[in-house]
This record gives sequence, structure tokens and C-alpha cells, in this order.
Amino acid sequence: MPYSSHMNYAFPAEILLLIFDNLVGDTKTLARAGLVSRSWHTLSLPFLLKDVDLSSHNGGRLPEYETSSSFPLLRGVAMAGYTDEYRPRNLVPRQRAFLRLMIDRPGLAMHVRAFTWTLVWIDFDEDGLTDIDRRTWDVFSSMQNVTRLNLASLHDISDQPYIRQNPARLFPAVTHLRLVGWMHRGLVKAILTSLDASKLSCLEFDHLQDEGALPSGEPIPEDLAVEFSRGRGDNPYSDKGIDDELWARQERGDAAIFPGPMWHGLRLLRRRCLSSIRYLQIKLGPLSKMLDERNVISMFQETAEFIQSAKDTLKTISIALGEDPILHCKDEDARSTRTHHDRYRPFCFDLTSAFLHRVLAVLTKERFPHLTRVDLMGFRIIRNGYSLRVRHPNPELTWEYIRNCPFVNEEFTKMANVDYRRPFLGYDFYLPTMEQYQLNELEECMRRS
Repeated sequence: MPYSSHMNYAFPAEILLLIFDNLVGDTKTLARAGLVSRSWHTLSLPFLLKDVDLSSHNGGRLPEYETSSSFPLLRGVAMAGYTDEYRPRNLVPRQRAFLRLMIDRPGLAMHVRAFTWTLVWIDFDEDGLTDIDRRTWDVFSSMQNVTRLNLASLHDISDQPYIRQNPARLFPAVTHLRLVGWMHRGLVKAILTSLDASKLSCLEFDHLQDEGALPSGEPIPEDLAVEFSRGRGDNPYSDKGIDDELWARQERGDAAIFPGPMWHGLRLLRRRCLSSIRYLQIKLGPLSKMLDERNVISMFQETAEFIQSAKDTLKTISIALGEDPILHCKDEDARSTRTHHDRYRPFCFDLTSAFLHRVLAVLTKERFPHLTRVDLMGFRIIRNGYSLRVRHPNPELTWEYIRNCPFVNEEFTKMANVDYRRPFLGYDFYLPTMEQYQLNELEECMRRS
């Protein structure tokens, strides 16, 4: 941006620009500097916009929302990244003020380099979107120079079509990407297919989940998702995930998409040139029998294949698998019923073992010239769990990989990662009244999905 040398500043403009540049990220100080004078405001505003943080998902644990009467293992931990329930009261008004500024002065969007945003959409006590909310995708599309994107979706809104009508191209300059929460595939695809994969340096999927969709593209209700999900009891070591044929049917709207870990983003990226990626972080929530197991298996497959695809440049890999609090807290025996314990524990053990089997096989067999650190957390059940399966490959082979992998030792199986987040199973709503033949067609399509 050109600045006139004839403008009257208390300090030379060049000095002020250096000062403001050094304050990038210190929003409060830059905002106060902009109040000194009109000229200071003109100079400081682009620097204030370099790092925009209008989010609620990075607040960590929130003890102020926890009460002693809460059930300690399931509802006693409140985390900012688990829901939008704990967002600040002023978050949505601040987001809308930013949207208005970008609409009124569109040239400012090009100054945004780091962008952190929680998709909340509707404020407390509101029933629907406002006019400025419906300009969100316009503003996001205009931010062509964002290199660091930290985007979360934590809302529970199923009846606002605009939310899922994002443009096909978003944030093309991104090199550091973190996605959090449950999102529809169209949003994730728009971001991942727009960026230059050869320049992607850092990728973080933090509890990223697919919100699921009916063949029509509408969000899937929880009751349908749970009723028709498949794969429970299949061999987790198998390749019975979402193959290319089913994926193509989902993309065409010929099959339903079930909620679960967001694996398809990894598949999109690994098929492109990953020549710069240095850091990979995958965080998954606790395993659940309520989810379609094919999504879980696909996530395991895609994580391993992504690591293999990026083996020439990766320096750090961090994988965290959430541990169910009932099974992994010290007082688990006092808090869990025998039935839950007997049914869930071997299921969790088998899937965890299969996950390690895939990831450690790649780390053991492939050459990683730059890899210096591998962090694995949440695999304690491997030490004290048990399996109901006897088919090959079996957990003993997983332990063989643990002992032979050059990047880990057995100590990682002691690293705790108790996670209170429940998986996203679909939205809590009922479909509009349908004719019987329409309902029959939908159910038949769900069975074929």
C-alpha cells in the first residue's frame, strides 16, 4: 500500500509501519493504536487484519462451566472445541461486524494472512440467519491471500440451506491448515481442491468429522444415520471401507453419506503432489459402535496412505486417538456397567490394534529421510485390552510393528488421551412428512449406501 511522505505523523511513517508490523497478532494494542488519530488508523488497519481471530474453539477446558453435581466422567468436562454452547456472548456480533467491514471495504480482504473462525452462524436466542450472515461465503471467497487457516464448525443447524451452499473455491493460498469439528464435504472439498498441495506445509485435522448427508444433499438425521449405518462387527484389518465406487456414488447423490471421521479430505490430498508438507496432526475422538464402521476403517486406511504419500518431506507426525472416559479413567470399574465393558472394550481394542497395524506398517517399511518425531497418544488399551478375534492378521503382528518401528518405542502405549467428546452422529431433527412411497425409496437408498 502506498503511503504519502507528506502526511503529518508524530513519527516517520516508515517507523510506524515497522512498529505495527511487529504488533501483528496483538489485536488489542493495534486496535488502540488505530484510535490515536485518523492517520494512525489508516496505517494500522492493514496490520490489524493480517491476523484475524474471531473464534471460540481454541479456549481449551472451561472449568467455569463445570459443576460439582455433573456426572464426572461424561459431563464434568467442558471444552471450547466440543460445541458452540460455550462461545462468548459477543462472538457472533463481532463476526458480523467483520463481515460488514469486508463488504463495505472489499480491498481490505487482501490484507488477511492468518484467519481463525468458528462457524456459529446464529446467535443465542435467534431463529435464523440474518442478511449479513448470508454474505459469509462472499467474504470468505474474497480472502485470497490467507496462508494460515484455522476453521471450526461446531453448530447444530440443519435447516438453513445457505450454510451448505459454499462456493467451489475458498482460500487458495493456504499453506497451514487446521480444520475442527463436523463439516459437510462440500466445504472441506472447496478448501482442499483450491489450495496448492505442493505448497501445503502443515495439516491438522482436529476431531474433523463428516456431518453426513442424505442422497439429496440435505443433512442426515441422527435416527436414520444410526439405523442404517453398516459394518459393525466386520474385520477391522480388512479393506472394507469406502472404496472409489461408493465414494463416486456418494458424490453423485446416489448414496447416503454417514457421519464419522472425515477421511475423504486425506484421500483428496494424497492423490496430489505433496512436496512441501512437514507436519501432520490427526486427532480422532473415542471409537463408537454408533458410527458406520466403514468410515472408521477408511480413516485408518487414508491416514496410513497419506503418511506414505508424504514420506519424502514429513518431519513430524502426531496422531491422537480419543480414549473413552468410562473405560480409561482410574475409576472405570466403578463407573461402567459390566455389559458396556464387555461389549465395548474388545471392539475398541480391535479397532485400535488395526489402526496401529496400518500406521506402523508404513512407518516401518517406508523410508522417511526427514522424519524426526512421531507422537502417538491414546493407545493404552493395546496393553490391557483384549480381542474377540482370532483371524490373521492379529494383534501379535501389531506388537511386532511396535517393537520394530524405528520411530517409536513401547512407551507410547502408556500415553493417556482421555477424551470426553462424543462422536457427531447426525442432526437431531425429523424429516418433513413424506408420502409412503417416498419414504420407502429413501429407506431403500439408505440400505444400498
